[in-house]
Amino acid sequence: MIRSAAEELPPIDADEFRLIADSAPVAVWVTRLDGRRSFVNRAYAAFLGVSYEAALEFDWRAIIHPDDAARLMAESLAGEASLDTFELQGRYRSASGDWRWLHSTSSPRRDAKGRHVGFIGVAHDITEAKEAELSLREREAQLSAFISQATAGFGQVDLQGRYTLVNDRFCEIAGWSREELIGMSMFDLTHPDDRERNKPLFGRAVADGTPYTLEKRYVRKDGGVVWVSNSVSVIRRPTGEPFGVLAVTIDVTERHEAEARLRKSEESLRLATGSAGMATWELDLATMEGKWSPNRFDLLGMERRADSQGTFDEWLERVHPDDREMARGAALHCFEDGIPYTLEYRICRADDQSERWLLSHGSRIDYADGRPSRFVGVSFDITHRRKAESDLRESEARFRRIFEQANDFLITTTLDQKITSVNPAVATTLGYAESEIIGRSIADFMDPEQFAISMASFNQKLQEGGNTRLTISVRAKDRRTLIWEINSRLTTDAQGVPTGLHAIGRDVTEAKRAEAHLRLLVDELNHRVKNTLAIVQGIAQQSFKSDVDPRVARRAFEGRLAALSEAHNLLTREHWGVVPMTQIIGDAVAPHGGPAGRFTLEGPDLPLVPKTAISLALAIHELATNAVKHGALSDAEGWVSIGWTRHQGDGPGRLTMVWEEHGGPPVAPPTRRGFGTRMIERGLAAELGGTVTIEFRPEGLVCTVDAPLPEGAE
Repeated sequence: MIRSAAEELPPIDADEFRLIADSAPVAVWVTRLDGRRSFVNRAYAAFLGVSYEAALEFDWRAIIHPDDAARLMAESLAGEASLDTFELQGRYRSASGDWRWLHSTSSPRRDAKGRHVGFIGVAHDITEAKEAELSLREREAQLSAFISQATAGFGQVDLQGRYTLVNDRFCEIAGWSREELIGMSMFDLTHPDDRERNKPLFGRAVADGTPYTLEKRYVRKDGGVVWVSNSVSVIRRPTGEPFGVLAVTIDVTERHEAEARLRKSEESLRLATGSAGMATWELDLATMEGKWSPNRFDLLGMERRADSQGTFDEWLERVHPDDREMARGAALHCFEDGIPYTLEYRICRADDQSERWLLSHGSRIDYADGRPSRFVGVSFDITHRRKAESDLRESEARFRRIFEQANDFLITTTLDQKITSVNPAVATTLGYAESEIIGRSIADFMDPEQFAISMASFNQKLQEGGNTRLTISVRAKDRRTLIWEINSRLTTDAQGVPTGLHAIGRDVTEAKRAEAHLRLLVDELNHRVKNTLAIVQGIAQQSFKSDVDPRVARRAFEGRLAALSEAHNLLTREHWGVVPMTQIIGDAVAPHGGPAGRFTLEGPDLPLVPKTAISLALAIHELATNAVKHGALSDAEGWVSIGWTRHQGDGPGRLTMVWEEHGGPPVAPPTRRGFGTRMIERGLAAELGGTVTIEFRPEGLVCTVDAPLPEGAE
């Protein structure tokens, strides 16, 4: 319009032109060929804040912004040189001191002959528009920087799915350059396995603008796969017409890998807990329902459920009736007071009602962030363990009974001979309480030489293994010596290393005594047989002499054998031990009128050893036989007194025995000494170690024995 006004300036007079120019809200100026202004309008002078005349002379270059000066000067010179219309845009300082953006248009001015005579220009104040533009550019730059530098990827596609805009982060995530992505279909970038899920979502977004969020995989240029989470929305023009689809992309590969690891870990944990027989369960304490592990359903004999949900009451129903209140109380105490519990109880499986033992732990989980508390429990099937324990208890009780009730001695010790256990038989036999034995060394119950025997046996087992058997003497609490026969062996650990000693013993004291006694009896019998045979031989030799009537000799022999037999009978009854002197004399005189009261016996009942008893019995037999044949007993009124006395003075004791006959026929000394007299005077005297005197008094025979107290009679 200005250009048109300038071109038509000649037909318009100067006043009319000025009037028009002054009314314009924009600066207008006219220059001559020398560059000097020949006209400026009021808006021009007002911008400079000077008068009209000063405005004509004002050097407009003085108010150009320093940052724009060089450019504007160069563009101005070029425009003027072109003799064509040219435009300038830059900042100028106004009269108020503010920098204002001006957009000027200068057109060459020509005269009627077409000769160039100067320029006519017009300048528009575009400050507000320019600032709005600059602000918009700044915002665009900021958004661009934000998009480019965002941690999220931005990918924009057209309605066919071809990329039209991507930021750096999207390129980084997708693994393709911006140049490669622009024009590429988003489905070419999507993993083949995810395309079918993506296509209907994209189609609905394009068709009706439905936004969606999708996690899928991109295939990178290097063949790698990246998981992304895309939040997708449609982009519309101001008219509402959709022209593209924008996806905000976040790389979630690490989360997917972590989830995969977690799933793997959870699966491993599930397998581990399942393999360990550990069943888990949770409860929402508000609803008393929660998730149960699959093997918990198996443990309770219940069908597994797709939602894995179970209730407190369902668990309680499976608890054995005898254990139900105990289990309920522990659980409620945990729910209400947060006290964890551990308990063992029985259940009755739902499928076959079989009884099983469970070990359960339960805890209430409280959260600091105010979330509702919940209960977490684990259970183990300990049926086999409980059965093993029961079997073990029964076995232990059985062995304990054997241990405690055994008559044999059961002893265990450490390798250093410390007693660790004994059964009651040991304590009873030794006369100690069990507590007085445990912990002591076996050496405390043996003499040193017996302990040495025991240690030799122990060392043999250490070197050679196996069992040993030995007979040792032990001392009871009352100092009695007991003879024990011990069988022992080493106890070892699982690696065969000796850990102690186990011994089984038996008291053979009585058996050993019986054995010794038997041996003594055998020896004594052998000795006695020899002596008896010698006695019989002597009796026979003395009885069967040539000058004796054989019939008389036989009767005498038989009588002496009978006396010998009676003595042996007495000794046998007394087990060849000591026998009472009264009994010996009584038995010896009995066949010769004892029951008729023709003998009187008086004296202490001294014990005599067998050898002395036989000699005394034979001597009494000879005296009695002689009395019957020739002495007091040959007369119906005759009788015999037998008295004996033990004399105990300062020295050794002595025995005096007197055989004295009464009431018989007068006695005359024999013309010769017979067998009986010799046996009495010699044999008995020798046996007793004393003297034997026979006196043939007229009123009756008197035999006096004076000897030390015989063996056994002291």
